[in-house]
Amino acid sequence: MDSYINKEVVIIGNGPSAISLSYMLSGHWPYYTSQSHPNEYLHRRLTDESELNKSLVEQDLEMLSDGLEGRSINKVSVLFDHLNHPEADFGFENPSTLEWRHRSDKVVDHVVIGKGLPGGAWHSMNDCKEILTISLGSWMQLPDMDIRNWCSEHRRESRVSLSTVANYYNNYVKTKGLMKNFKHFSSVTSLEFDEQTNKYRIDGHDSNGNHFHYMSPRVVLATGNCDRVNRMNVPGEDLPFVLHSLNELETLIAESKVKPSSDPILIVGAAESKVKPSSDPILIVGAGLSAADAVIATRFRRVPTIHAFRRHPEDPSLIFNQLPENMYPEYHCVHSKMKGKFTSSCGYEPLAMHCVKEIKANKEVLLLNMIGVDDTQLTTCVKVKVSYVLVLIGMKPNLNFIKSKSLLADLGIKKNVGIDPRSNPIAINSYTHESLASPGLYAMGPIVGDNFVRFVQGGALAITHHIHSHNNNDPSFCQ
Repeated sequence: MDSYINKEVVIIGNGPSAISLSYMLSGHWPYYTSQSHPNEYLHRRLTDESELNKSLVEQDLEMLSDGLEGRSINKVSVLFDHLNHPEADFGFENPSTLEWRHRSDKVVDHVVIGKGLPGGAWHSMNDCKEILTISLGSWMQLPDMDIRNWCSEHRRESRVSLSTVANYYNNYVKTKGLMKNFKHFSSVTSLEFDEQTNKYRIDGHDSNGNHFHYMSPRVVLATGNCDRVNRMNVPGEDLPFVLHSLNELETLIAESKVKPSSDPILIVGAAESKVKPSSDPILIVGAGLSAADAVIATRFRRVPTIHAFRRHPEDPSLIFNQLPENMYPEYHCVHSKMKGKFTSSCGYEPLAMHCVKEIKANKEVLLLNMIGVDDTQLTTCVKVKVSYVLVLIGMKPNLNFIKSKSLLADLGIKKNVGIDPRSNPIAINSYTHESLASPGLYAMGPIVGDNFVRFVQGGALAITHHIHSHNNNDPSFCQ
């Protein structure tokens, strides 16, 4: 049997969550140094005489987080965001109130295991070079490395391209001297708890087939949510012309497998029929930003497009109804089209409140009209002839490397239900990010509901704080 390498912490995943945690575990700690803060109550707590010259890692995060509100469900993520991006939720780009100091005596031995380059799923999105981040560029940056100074592009635009962000994350790991902790192009195949040693066993292999084995009392799940696409689970979804990613669409366009046309679209069985274009349209399914990006890509190239989505365009939970129009004009343009505006003879047809019932081998798709009826009475059917179907209805993490079925069943807020960042995130202690199902197992990032990079650093702070408290055997720390 191959020998196991002991580590204090093993981090599974190498995206911005894992990178932030690696930076803090390497002894880089945040300190509050501002002379003022918009939240005077928080400022007073941080400048109390007993807390002066202490890092946030050494302070009572539960007390500091008390009463704060923000766009994360996790308390320390909200606290860190208040300090790193003061008043960001009000549209301000105020400077951070934190500075970073290196504590060489606080370095924690760890390894970060990821399937690709540092940056995780951002590199898989890198092929869609024309797409901009939804967040401001400054909200995409990691601790103590201003993206403005790193990227001249950001000096011109408030948002940056996906490829810029991916390259920034990879460069961050090199610039900050973290590369020695990273094991990229590697996959974890097994995570098990060893009751004899009270440690976790982590097994896997790299892209060359070389196996690795680690033993650690602490494991951090930072896998993101881009491992598996959500499926509609309808007949015909596995047909070769049915796609599930923007990258596949970009490949079609690059290889000229979808052709431009400015002619209207034929919809058979709808209230009206229109002249068929020279090329059958592509059907895009979904109402999120990925679906909007796909619409932007197809219409920019004049590819005829049908866009089907389950919700009403005015549904307040729809992401477009939550974005400021002046910051996201391209998404609001799509949203206007989804409402049926500016679509006359433009090669785009919105089918609001429709869902796919069946996809046939002859490339006919049957959709059910959900307007005015409940899910048990869907009878109005729409039939469209397509060239391709692009399904973009979200993604989920793949945690199949966790071998304990009972642990997997207990991991989420809802028991015996698969982990889903929106409907069933991993259940954690909000102040430590330790799993409620297994001591020594932590989770951060999208799998605990922090889908934006500006919040993941709070998760890194919570985990670093908890590990430091345990290493110091702090009896006052809340378990």
